[in-house]
Amino acid sequence: MMSEISKETQAKFDQGIVESIWSENGELSYVIKDGLNIEEYAIVIKEVLESQKEIAHDFAGTVTNESRTAFAKFEYKSGWFLEGLADGEIE
Repeated sequence: MMSEISKETQAKFDQGIVESIWSENGELSYVIKDGLNIEEYAIVIKEVLESQKEIAHDFAGTVTNESRTAFAKFEYKSGWFLEGLADGEIE
């Protein structure tokens, strides 16, 4: 089930993202258009991903611009209720 995010936040995400890249470790990186605020997009990306709840594990992601001159990190929290089950946290 998706949480609600504003249409403006979704539009900003859709308009600014150039590419998404998955690492072998299961971490996600995004490339955004040059000239956009890296820190602001790290927050936007986190909000959009957490609203979609499609990724079941927590991870640290990164955002960089097309020219690779700036980057920021974000912490994604899946919020999946079964996540602790494998670790024996939920019985």
